[in-house]
Amino acid sequence: MAPPTKARVAILTCSVVAVAAIGGWYGADLKMSQEARKRTYKSKTANGPGTLAQLEDARMALVVKRTELEKKIAELDRKRTPADANVSSKLGDKR
Repeated sequence: MAPPTKARVAILTCSVVAVAAIGGWYGADLKMSQEARKRTYKSKTANGPGTLAQLEDARMALVVKRTELEKKIAELDRKRTPADANVSSKLGDKR
């Protein structure tokens, strides 16, 4: 058996590296495709009562936040002194 030449070793090494790189790339692409299919499936099938309950809970949380912010704004408006009101009216504040 003839000893391997440097060219043959280089070609085999490059081939192994290429196969490993392409396999990794293909595997990552395959995983991303599967995850996209799962997300699509979940979004298509997510219309049951559980989803409605989650949306209602999220809406209630947002309504509570809005109410708290409106109270804070009203309190700040109430605390403003007449001097502050004159300054803001000169600047064009239309509250």
